[in-house]
Amino acid sequence: MDINQIINLQLYPRDLSSEIAEWMGTDHILLITGSRQVGKTSLLYLLIQMLVKKGVQKERIYYFDLEDFSLLETFNEGRLSFERYLRALGENFERRIYVFIDEIQYMSNPTNFLKLVHDRYKNIKIICSGSSTLDIQRKFKDSLVGRKLVFELFPLSFTEFLSFKQQNKLLNILREYKITDWSAAQKLPDILPIFKQELVYFFDEYNRFGGYPAGVLEEDYNRKIVLINEIYQSYVRKDIKQLFAIENLPAFNKLIKLIGFQIGQLINVKELAASASAGWRTMEKYLFILENTFIIKLVPPFFANKRKEIVKMPKVFFHDNGLRNQIVKNLNPLESRADAGQLVENFIFQQLYRKLRVTDDLKFWRTLSKNEVDFVIESDEIVPIKVKYRTFHSPMAPKGMQTFIQKYNSKKAFVITKNYIGESTKQGCRIIFLPAYLFV
Repeated sequence: MDINQIINLQLYPRDLSSEIAEWMGTDHILLITGSRQVGKTSLLYLLIQMLVKKGVQKERIYYFDLEDFSLLETFNEGRLSFERYLRALGENFERRIYVFIDEIQYMSNPTNFLKLVHDRYKNIKIICSGSSTLDIQRKFKDSLVGRKLVFELFPLSFTEFLSFKQQNKLLNILREYKITDWSAAQKLPDILPIFKQELVYFFDEYNRFGGYPAGVLEEDYNRKIVLINEIYQSYVRKDIKQLFAIENLPAFNKLIKLIGFQIGQLINVKELAASASAGWRTMEKYLFILENTFIIKLVPPFFANKRKEIVKMPKVFFHDNGLRNQIVKNLNPLESRADAGQLVENFIFQQLYRKLRVTDDLKFWRTLSKNEVDFVIESDEIVPIKVKYRTFHSPMAPKGMQTFIQKYNSKKAFVITKNYIGESTKQGCRIIFLPAYLFV
């Protein structure tokens, strides 16, 4: 696709674009990673459109898709071949230009290519995408340390989902009454009844079918399911079977289904190995692959003694509820599901993980006496979050939350409910109660 076509595309915004835009004026190589069909190419297009809107001449922007094997051959021949190609297009390298490279993991040695271009041509700004963390890690060496910044793109967040659904009215409500401004959020009980039914409807759809853009934009139920299944099958065929040495594909597929039924629960590798009829080291390898291809995330426990966190079992979450539901073959509405609480907890994980800063950590807390907090954000302060997806009538903090607040002296905490908005104070900690669909 040429630049003129890209400029004229109608694209939906992504939250990550503004974060990346802040680094467009630096010399860093910007690398966008994420699973297949998550929207990396569209994000590159968005960044190109942003440059043009800021006054960058389109003649100074180049886009290359390395799924085009003729282009891939040119890039694999090295820096000089790339230079000759640009000169043939009329470039003289005396001005600032922007080079977008899609699917860079297809290159045989992207590290050497990027290092040489970065060091040799100071006027070239490179922005590239790649599908698999493991494939990127395998091909990108330490020589790029200090030269590149990596950005992870995930399926749509709930607010991005509403944007794709063109629900601007609901988006404006969520932005105006955001939870970070509790003085504004306290006004929600007055305005929420007007819009609650719509919010709950879209919240249910998001948690059933997930946030992969193609599935979100498809309105037909049957085609939506076909698209979600194709995303999973494409992942297994291309990212897994082709890129990695999976010695036991049936065990790998069994593992995915097993952990699909265990979202939000502790993961015992030896139990998984026994259930999948495979060795526990094989299970560890497969979990590593799943985590580094953006399917799952293993969340470690929170301890004041950091050494204990390394040896304790993690909890498992999926980066997309729709993909998880397709794996366990259950796309029913939340109200008719036995696993609704698990799905909502997984939803809260997704919203939290996308907003983590580099200095933040996401953990969970559980004691031998069964006191538990579903999430703990380690940031400038320690913030516990408990998911209780049921009807509340008063702001009663769960026992595990109270125990955590007493032990770690938290000043702010959240309880995620099905329907209740309110707050209470416990031992100097402000506890905010919010319906799950408002926690964005």
